[in-house]
Amino acid sequence: MNKSDMMRMLELSSIAYSDNQPECGCKDVILIKSEKSDAECFLRRRKDLVIISFRGTDSVTNWKYNLKFRKKAIPYDNFSSKIRVHSGFLATYKSVRQKIHEMIPENSCKIIITGHSLGGAAAILCAVDLQYNFKKKDIEVYVYGAPRVGNRAFAKSYNKRVFKTLDFINGNDVVTKLPPAFFGYRRVGIPIHTGALRLPFAISFSEHRTQNYYKNLWKTTC
Repeated sequence: MNKSDMMRMLELSSIAYSDNQPECGCKDVILIKSEKSDAECFLRRRKDLVIISFRGTDSVTNWKYNLKFRKKAIPYDNFSSKIRVHSGFLATYKSVRQKIHEMIPENSCKIIITGHSLGGAAAILCAVDLQYNFKKKDIEVYVYGAPRVGNRAFAKSYNKRVFKTLDFINGNDVVTKLPPAFFGYRRVGIPIHTGALRLPFAISFSEHRTQNYYKNLWKTTC
């Protein structure tokens, strides 16, 4: 995980909003999409590397899933666990989960997962799922402007299992402060702050834009 990777994964998270996807030297660029949830991600395969980039909120259907933060779900039917996650984010990821599993080559040794906003939430759920089901893969995660995904038990378990996770937060990006912590939600990964000073009650919509993440991350890494 280096500065070049940080910028590159932000680029892939940003262009995930577009149907026009550069091949970037990859053997395959595969679109995986759910008509039900309108979840969408691009899976790139290159030699022994797989890169999965999730698209963020881009439709009314996405917003319907985003707003289910009052409901928490038991991920992957492990009813004995205290782990709970945002039901809308989980439903979004599970709508493309099976296809992602099918597209992971046996000979790949490394998987990088990235996403912005809702795409970041899906990337987090995907990462912990793949770590559990593809134990021999090396997994790295880069999320930008991602919301909180699960409760304290989820964060503790996630950080232990997917420790190579960078959580980028630009200034007072409003999405990174949702769902509210008083509902029991916690962040995961290693926080990387860029841009304006982060203040408890300040929020910004403009700081959520991918171009502003890129600008401030560029300043930080150069």
